Amino acid sequence: MNEPTRGRNKNYGWLLFFTVVNWLVIAYVIFRVDPETMKDFIFPGSYLPMVIITAGGVFWVLSILFMSAARALRWTIGIILFLLLRLLGLGTPMNGALILGLLVSWEVYQLKSKTKIETKE
Repeated sequence: MNEPTRGRNKNYGWLLFFTVVNWLVIAYVIFRVDPETMKDFIFPGSYLPMVIITAGGVFWVLSILFMSAARALRWTIGIILFLLLRLLGLGTPMNGALILGLLVSWEVYQLKSKTKIETKE
């Protein structure tokens, strides 16, 4: 018997819609909102609303590219972490390389553990 494959016939229209809407919101905030109004929103000097909106935009784009929400979330956290380090003046190329190395090693670990589980079955 043929079992239905999960996730093959999904409609990604909503994903594309949310991506476009989120990036339009980012563009609106960049062009219309004064940075000083969001600089000290909850945490002083954090630009928290812009960080949250940008994280959403990056997540939606990476979800489309990777077709995996878990992988997109991992890479979004890495990218936002580097952007926050840049905001604090600590975002050097060395820190970027270290974050990239962590993300790549995490991906390799996930790939290896996934293949081990498949070979055991």
